[in-house]
Amino acid sequence: MWQGWVNFIVGLWLILSGIIGSLGVSVNYIIAGIIVAVLGFIAAKQWQGIVDGILGLWLILSGILGSLMASANLFIVGIVVAVLSIWMATTGKEEPATIG
Repeated sequence: MWQGWVNFIVGLWLILSGIIGSLGVSVNYIIAGIIVAVLGFIAAKQWQGIVDGILGLWLILSGILGSLMASANLFIVGIVVAVLSIWMATTGKEEPATIG
């Protein structure tokens, strides 16, 4: 599904943001980005969408509690990840994992 690819791209964005950002939020960005990218890339099962959705909610909370510039980035990315992941997890049938 296209939502998984969007989450994959958002995960890569988080990783890049963590690398070029300040040290205070880098670890949060990088770890969350890796998990979002991997689960977005292989999201085929409902539990993967749920885990990614929970991670999106974590990003929203991190955005609310973080510094101003980091907050906006994490808040927006968190909303995108949470909505798309929960949408994937709750829509009908499970699809087999495919690469490419």
